[in-house]
Amino acid sequence: MTFEAYLQQWIEEAPVLAGSIVAVLFMAGVAALLGFRRTARLDEAELQRLAAAESATLERYLIAPGAKSALARLEGGKLMVARVMGADISARVLPVSAARFRFRNGRFSVAFADTGFPPLDLEIDQTPPWLAQLAEAS
Repeated sequence: MTFEAYLQQWIEEAPVLAGSIVAVLFMAGVAALLGFRRTARLDEAELQRLAAAESATLERYLIAPGAKSALARLEGGKLMVARVMGADISARVLPVSAARFRFRNGRFSVAFADTGFPPLDLEIDQTPPWLAQLAEAS
């Protein structure tokens, strides 16, 4: 292939290449306007809102460092597990009997009876008394 033929091919393909570049830049711009890097964070107010959506009241809670996951005790002996997933928060309410608790080497782990729901691992320096009671009971 000669240089002239190669150059001619690029000239013929230029509109397609330019259109692709414009489309990619447009999509990146829309993503940036919609909050390209926006992520949700957990705090007490968000946990109270999630509990209220389940018609429950928040009693005690523990938010992991980084505010990406939390474990909360609700009235009536239920637990709520909340996890940040991008710009959204996933929450699950379950009875205490459906969870198994362990505390080892500064990590508090909660495994659930629902195997489709992954365990919750929290790094904590000291176990709050309400969590210690749950761990002893399970």
